[in-house]
Amino acid sequence: MNITRFSDLSLRLLMYLGSRAEPMQATVTVREAASMFNVPYAHLVKVAHQLGQQGFLVTTKGAGGGLRLARPAESIRLGEVLRITEPSDAVIDCTAQPCPLAGACLLKGALDSAYAAFLDTLDRYTLAEVARTPRLQKLVYLKP
Repeated sequence: MNITRFSDLSLRLLMYLGSRAEPMQATVTVREAASMFNVPYAHLVKVAHQLGQQGFLVTTKGAGGGLRLARPAESIRLGEVLRITEPSDAVIDCTAQPCPLAGACLLKGALDSAYAAFLDTLDRYTLAEVARTPRLQKLVYLKP
């Protein structure tokens, strides 16, 4: 199963913020994070905007502004993030083109069930748990 690049960047940004010493106080600019992840600034702006709208981030504009977690990393479940960042028809879209098996196919149900299990499994993990990666924490503290 693949997740979208948008979801990947969302998780990376949240992990980066969650790995900071004081994740709900420490701010990071989008430009700084984009440079660290080697991704286009414009892409990360879109990610930060949506995460801010959904209550994961506090976004502050202007001098001294930036991004910080809006909630404790321990309260953010990975499945919750993906439910917001992934399209609802993430596995298969049976309406994109006419299907001769419509209404009689068991594949869609099986895939939907597998996708739900995937998200349920990710709900077992918090942002705090995945942000404790030693290599990530070394990278965070190398940056000013």
